[in-house]
Amino acid sequence: MNALIVGCGKVGSELAKTLVNDGHNVSVIDSSQKSLDNIAEDLDVMTFQGNGTNLELLKEAGVENTDIFIAVSTSDEINLLSCMIAKQFAKCETIARVRNPLYFRQADFFKAKLGLSRIINPEYLAASEIFNILQFPALSRLDVFEGTDVVISTMHVTSEYKMIGKSLQQIRQESPDIKALVCAAVRGDEVIIPSGDFVVQEGDDITMVATRSDIRAFIKAEGIPNTPAENIMITGGGTIAYYLIEKLLGRGRNVRLIERDENKCIDFSERFENCEVIKGDGTDRRFLLKHGLPMADAFVPLTGIDEENIVISTYVKNASKAKVITKVTRTDMSDLIQTLSLDSVVFPKMMCADIISQYVRARNAGAGGNVATLFRYLDNRIEIAEYKADSNFKYLNVPFAKLDLKKNLIIAGLIRGGEFVVPAGKNMIKDNDSVIIVTTNKEIQSLQDIVAGAKG
Repeated sequence: MNALIVGCGKVGSELAKTLVNDGHNVSVIDSSQKSLDNIAEDLDVMTFQGNGTNLELLKEAGVENTDIFIAVSTSDEINLLSCMIAKQFAKCETIARVRNPLYFRQADFFKAKLGLSRIINPEYLAASEIFNILQFPALSRLDVFEGTDVVISTMHVTSEYKMIGKSLQQIRQESPDIKALVCAAVRGDEVIIPSGDFVVQEGDDITMVATRSDIRAFIKAEGIPNTPAENIMITGGGTIAYYLIEKLLGRGRNVRLIERDENKCIDFSERFENCEVIKGDGTDRRFLLKHGLPMADAFVPLTGIDEENIVISTYVKNASKAKVITKVTRTDMSDLIQTLSLDSVVFPKMMCADIISQYVRARNAGAGGNVATLFRYLDNRIEIAEYKADSNFKYLNVPFAKLDLKKNLIIAGLIRGGEFVVPAGKNMIKDNDSVIIVTTNKEIQSLQDIVAGAKG
């Protein structure tokens, strides 16, 4: 597939890397030659310097032969306009990054009038994930399968967990009414797709698929406190903060925002009457202690500087009982962050790349089960995908016990008629099921790819 990307900042670079790794032909347009040189050093892409709304430049970059056109520059206006121009010269899919809340609220209008396939908002995605984690403070990550009550949750196993020293099979036997499946684990540098005899150890990070209610039941069975955060302190008044505060106030939470810039303080005070806005340095430890950190249930640093967010998160984690959720923009810092033992880390740019990669893969997949949702974990070492089964899937109505699944792969669950089904040997994939696959196998591109053959 031929992909043309406008903008090679952090989002564009991460997206280009993802698409190249998935085997697509990628061209990139950006106004900065330095940015283009940097991306060309790392990736096999074609680069073109200039404005993404320049018709001649788009033609030079091959817009007429483009299958998917993705505009993720820092300007919403350029993104929308370049997509509109691209639609005039190619029968391509168009995706625009739109961050401004005013434009984002009109997403349906822009999609209809400009023929956009999708509008992506990394800041809104990040705010949604942070909001979800604040409802489940015991978790380090929570992702939602859209339109369902099924979630993927990750938790760090501390000495408080009762599951330590028990196998997954034993854990399920002790709580047979909880429909949840542990589908991945990280132990040190090792990524594991576990079987029933996997024994949980302190320090493990385990990922499971279940409904929200079953996640709550599982956490309760482990004796871990999990009261949703009521008093939230946020530092940094950017776009993510805007979307997050809107969500939190809608649930009646108490929110305190600390921001250096006086104009931003005024703006947030006017937009959100029930949000306490304080002018000050959100990275100053004494200032935080003076203005309510000891009373906070959660702390969310959202400044524009990753290093500031990481340093203050480390301090807050050691100085308070608050749940700490850290926003990090640079995806190349993921290895470093894993050594710091932070509570939860959100990468908005990586989330955006995952959503677009999911869309591209769905369009490019063969018959028998296209990807509907895609999440990448642990620097892309694990993929968790939801595939929609259709009548073209060769192994419909075949019990799992009779399927020879490929290595490094597990079927983590089925969603059938809105109900979550924990798979067992007698279960089978039926037409229109959503099938949740967890794998470290990069060759899995569609549901058809999960089966090596049938037994017997």
